[in-house]
Amino acid sequence: MKKTFISGASRGIGLELCKQLLGRNENVIAGCRNPDEAIGLTALQNIHDNLEIVQLNVDEEESVRKCFDRLNERGETIDRLYNNAGIIDWKDLSEVSADSFSNILQTNLRGAFLVLRHSVCCMKRSHNAWIYNMSSRLGSIELRGNTQLGGAIAYQCSKAGLNMLTKQAAIDLADFGINVVSLSPGWVKTEMGGEDAKYEVADSVAKLITVTDQLARDKNGGFFGEDGGEIPW
Repeated sequence: MKKTFISGASRGIGLELCKQLLGRNENVIAGCRNPDEAIGLTALQNIHDNLEIVQLNVDEEESVRKCFDRLNERGETIDRLYNNAGIIDWKDLSEVSADSFSNILQTNLRGAFLVLRHSVCCMKRSHNAWIYNMSSRLGSIELRGNTQLGGAIAYQCSKAGLNMLTKQAAIDLADFGINVVSLSPGWVKTEMGGEDAKYEVADSVAKLITVTDQLARDKNGGFFGEDGGEIPW
């Protein structure tokens, strides 16, 4: 049975990914900042013995390194990684603070980089590993040029950077049999997306899982939406 690692797993899309993958009897490792406070994950663990909860703070490299070192030391194989932890600030260029801009880049881009890099030791054992960097259409430079959508400048920059991480990591890790793609879940009713969003969390995640189930190796390095369509960079 394949094993999936999910970062940012204590709420929103990450928690729903855990629910739906566990519902398919898949093995899941859920990474979150504060496992003792992850009520949703604990409830899932009470009914699923194929869920492991681990401490993972993507903002701190030592936390990320220790997490994957422990998994590697016991010979763990990770077949799929949902690089999901993220935060948002909806403010535009004139309003966002420098500290908020830095914090969003640290979590959404640097954090994703750290998880990706330190997970490789476990993913190299898989014969067909996939890393799913959870991006957004707001990270598409081409789409921003078409719509001229303003706001959320720090978030948009972080996701554009994440997309470049996807492209380069797909090249760097190809020889290890590790595929890397960016995924956009659509506009989702989470704490980040708000109540006016298009999708319920469960619907978005179900669509994402369908997309990932159908991805083949010739899609390595691509950027895909919840509908399975390719998104321009």
